[in-house]
Amino acid sequence: MEFVWDDNNTAHIGSHGVSPELAERVFWAGVDTMRASRMRHRYLIEAEVDGRMYRLVCDIGIAETIYPVTCFVL
Repeated sequence: MEFVWDDNNTAHIGSHGVSPELAERVFWAGVDTMRASRMRHRYLIEAEVDGRMYRLVCDIGIAETIYPVTCFVL
């Protein structure tokens, strides 16, 4: 699986004080408990990283690409 980062999602996640590297760590920490949302290909992951709980919303494409939409501290 490959993460897809562009100016839009990097800036949006950064506005919440989360780096791309941290968002990827949240993904891997919570991948086993991810939940599908009502939107097609969109998933919600909540996981603890470094003692803080985060919520990550991402799109997972057919080619197993992961596009993080947002990530923030709960």
